[in-house]
Amino acid sequence: MILIIDSDEVFAGCVFGVLKKNGYTGQVFNDAIEAMEEIAEEGAPEMVFLDPMLTGPDGFTFLNEMASYADTMKTPIVIVSERDFSEYNLSDYGVVGYLDKNTMTPEKVVEYARKYA
Repeated sequence: MILIIDSDEVFAGCVFGVLKKNGYTGQVFNDAIEAMEEIAEEGAPEMVFLDPMLTGPDGFTFLNEMASYADTMKTPIVIVSERDFSEYNLSDYGVVGYLDKNTMTPEKVVEYARKYA
């Protein structure tokens, strides 16, 4: 299962659609709390596409939570945002890549899924 966590429902739906079309299962969450509740119930996902600029508890809170537990700390996370976070070293939080919402392509989403899911 791949989680897409983004407060932009339309964008998250597009990422979900790309993944589904390519044979992946996924689930969309609009905030970090719902995603963490799902992980607590179902276990660690295969990977996560995360926009850190969520409303409420932001994506950095989510990253800290994921890094805090042995069963989730190795989950690959791809940051998806309009802001450039690539200058930050977030690898200790499981971040394996960055996608710019303005320039990303469906092929890049699938490339990350193939590599990490």
